[in-house]
Amino acid sequence: MTESISSLNATRLGIDWGTSNRRAYVLNARGELIHQHSDDAGILHVERDFEGSLRKLLQTLGLQSADIVMSGMIGSRNGWREAPYLSVDQPLTALHDNLMEIDTSIPGVRCRVTPGYKYIDVNGIPDVMRGEETQVLGTLSLSAADGWFLLPGTHSKWVRVEDGGMTEFLTFMTGELFSLMSQHGTLSKVMTEQQSIPEAFAAGVRAARHGSFTHTAFCCRALVVTDMMPADHTASYLSGLLIGTEIHDILQRTHGPMRSPVQVVGSPGLSARYLSALELLGIHARAWQPDGVYLAALRALFKL
Repeated sequence: MTESISSLNATRLGIDWGTSNRRAYVLNARGELIHQHSDDAGILHVERDFEGSLRKLLQTLGLQSADIVMSGMIGSRNGWREAPYLSVDQPLTALHDNLMEIDTSIPGVRCRVTPGYKYIDVNGIPDVMRGEETQVLGTLSLSAADGWFLLPGTHSKWVRVEDGGMTEFLTFMTGELFSLMSQHGTLSKVMTEQQSIPEAFAAGVRAARHGSFTHTAFCCRALVVTDMMPADHTASYLSGLLIGTEIHDILQRTHGPMRSPVQVVGSPGLSARYLSALELLGIHARAWQPDGVYLAALRALFKL
């Protein structure tokens, strides 16, 4: 880096402020990244002293002033201030127009939060997102094709994009279910360890096509106690079963072959599992680097 953060006249600071972690990106007036920082000061770890936590972050970054845009759970009901949910009929460009101001006593700081999105399906069942919309915006800013976008995580999001806007999205509690099922209950008793076994993962992905997840999940135990699968394969099999179930649900909603690759935005390790499952099912996909995606979103939000 050739520029000093504290010497910039128009510093932009983007913060992806989640439940457990926080990532900060400092941009200059041209939208170039000049510093990046991450810590574990998620919203559950700052004892609701969000302004105090932001002050400490600014000190760590050496910033005397900044134009700040925050996204993620910081704008949730449990965050600093709840930002509204936009409807999916509002384009992603509406994010900039609906940034919510947060008043602070920190001199030289302008602080705004991105809204989330809500979707109500034909049966009247709602779904919500907060943070992933920024990733979709960034990916589209990098010229991603329309179609399905996958944002894997504790709660994975699948977002259908048409003509540069979201038309629907679905959340799957895949990561949370894996954690719960591998630590508590029937399967945890046969899950001797959680090493990665590719062939067991693939078997789980294939088994998911039979549907009825609660039945096929129990069959993980049955495979072990009938000596049809080693106990140390259980974790990988369950992971494949959960991810495979998620993908098969999306395939049923697609009504035919996918016309463009699935756009995958997530951590390298978790994305690799989904990419492997998609490949096993003959589905083309493209992986995006999360930091690059978020930077593209910030440039769009700051209009740089």
